[in-house]
Amino acid sequence: FEIKQAKAFNLEAYKEQLAEMRVMFSSMLEQLPKKSEVPDLLVDITRTGLINGLEFELFKPEGEKPVDFYAELPIQMTVTGNYHQFGEFVSGVAALPRIVTLHDISMGPMNAATGNMTMNLTAKTYRYFDDEK
Repeated sequence: FEIKQAKAFNLEAYKEQLAEMRVMFSSMLEQLPKKSEVPDLLVDITRTGLINGLEFELFKPEGEKPVDFYAELPIQMTVTGNYHQFGEFVSGVAALPRIVTLHDISMGPMNAATGNMTMNLTAKTYRYFDDEK
């Protein structure tokens, strides 16, 4: 009886918490690209690199990889530039309105003649399966 009474006592708080979680979930889903927005997001990532002075040696979107209720969309990249340009690129990607995460980042040695380095990385964005638009 005491357990049921405690649950009943907290019911309104639970309902409020559930409503808040639904709003947060909806807000997070808005940050995921819809299927039709993925090409524009790829352009945004490329543009962010070019604006920051990076040269793309490889930009290879891979196929969707299903994970539970969402799909990962990995993009293999190799870019050339200086350390400051890499930092600006990473910051710019983080500021994009859609969720993009960077993984497996490795940087090669600096070219003494140009002052440039090479960075290999995988960018990932995610798409909720409920959205088939």
